[in-house]
Amino acid sequence: MSSLIFVQLLLLLGLRVIDTTTETWKHCTDLVPLDLLSFVLEKDTSKLVPGVDMRQAGGVRGVHLSSPHTSMSFPSSQLLVDCNLFPTEFSIVVTLKVTRIALKRNEYIFTIVEPGHVKKMGLERPCSQLLQGQLWFNPLRKGLYLCDGTLWTPVLEDHKRLDYVLEHQVLTTSSETFLSIPQVFQIPGIGLMAAMAHRSTVSGSAVYLWTDTGFQLYQNFTTQKALAWRHFTMGKKIFLVVSNSGEGPDKHTNKESEMDFSVIYKWSKRRKRFVHFQTLQTHCARDWEAFKINQQTYLAVANHRLGDSNHTIDSVIYKWNRLTKSFEVHQRLPTSGAYDWEFFTVGPYHFLVVANAFDGVTTSVDSVIYVWVNGNFLVFQKIKTFCATDWEMFKIGSRVFLVVANGHRLQGNGPSRYAINSTIYELDMIGQLFVRFQDIVTYSAVDWEFFSLGEEHFLVVANSFNGESYSLNSILYRWQGYEGFVPVHWLPTIGCSDWEFFSSQGESYLIYSSAKVPLSKVFKLKTY
Repeated sequence: MSSLIFVQLLLLLGLRVIDTTTETWKHCTDLVPLDLLSFVLEKDTSKLVPGVDMRQAGGVRGVHLSSPHTSMSFPSSQLLVDCNLFPTEFSIVVTLKVTRIALKRNEYIFTIVEPGHVKKMGLERPCSQLLQGQLWFNPLRKGLYLCDGTLWTPVLEDHKRLDYVLEHQVLTTSSETFLSIPQVFQIPGIGLMAAMAHRSTVSGSAVYLWTDTGFQLYQNFTTQKALAWRHFTMGKKIFLVVSNSGEGPDKHTNKESEMDFSVIYKWSKRRKRFVHFQTLQTHCARDWEAFKINQQTYLAVANHRLGDSNHTIDSVIYKWNRLTKSFEVHQRLPTSGAYDWEFFTVGPYHFLVVANAFDGVTTSVDSVIYVWVNGNFLVFQKIKTFCATDWEMFKIGSRVFLVVANGHRLQGNGPSRYAINSTIYELDMIGQLFVRFQDIVTYSAVDWEFFSLGEEHFLVVANSFNGESYSLNSILYRWQGYEGFVPVHWLPTIGCSDWEFFSSQGESYLIYSSAKVPLSKVFKLKTY
């Protein structure tokens, strides 16, 4: 069937105007929507001004405007018949009429090449000079786009907006997921997976596969008081590395081992399982971070402590050696009870920030931002934190932010304070440092997660303990520009240790893990 988009421009009047003599607002009355095109287009198509063509298909007339022309202007008095003042505010409404098109199977995206012709296309199509002026309707995004010769610019677009949060699944796990990061990742040909680190040395840790009903157990791993997983890739090869916090009590001294080992696993296409790849010596490892610089792959481990009390130890950066096909020590960095690493890039610069939690005396310690210079990380900036457990970097437009999760204040033998500020910092490009942007009261926060839905941006915090109870609300905040992040949803959690955002088949979800009960919950984000 033929198709033509018919465009009609209407001026929606009846809005407020200001009387400049009295500086008071007035309303114009008896104003109705007017067809703007009727003021500039002749019914006789032979008299059309240059740059304007009338086209017709399927009994519907349309207008093609290729360039503006001064003769298309007209006096405002033709619009404001009963109003002597031109409105300070007014709206222009664009009405689009599209005839119904019978699509063949799998032909779900199309472009208007010219009136009366519809061309099938794939998920994405480059915009070029040859396509300039053509319209593309994308039903998946519910948007209409115009090619300007270089980019598809939105004419009409339906952005996702968060409406409410719905509990989707209660996932019973083999044990608590203390400080766990439920890494969600995709395995080609298999599907979406989530790796969870469990404290139990008996049941070990697990990888779950996403199905129509939620996450289901896929593979078990033998781990030693595991704290976190990290997923990464090298080319087409897929890896998981787990943070083991210890081997348990020594059989002879009955004391915790001062040395433990973390393990890297590699995905086997043949066995459709993760298999042991490499073991690395760590010290009560709290986190792994994987990143690439100049096409080289690195792993950073956050060593928390050596033995029961020595928190001032080195954390390690490992580098992939293509010859030995293994990770080798590249650089050691001094840390104080390290909990988390976060890698990010701004322009040509690479940064790595550590969350330092405790130096053996106080939780009031400096967390450090490092910058990559000549093959190594050097100190870029120090920021005072209070039992920092997580850093999250995110961008909104051209602005760069870092938010820290502060756990609690502890000084000497004094009481701990769990209701304290966690802070968002913004990168000052001119001053070349991160400056305080916003403080948010949190309760022994252990994680932040940033995500976007359409044009809206969100942060969700994992509140774990308020000094009396582990049953707390973790809070979802929405970006409000000048106001910063404001709370919009309160989500009941128990000892919440982490949040992870993921999407599947066009739907968006949040999953949280608990450090106090053997369960995780998946929430579905309902949009409108």
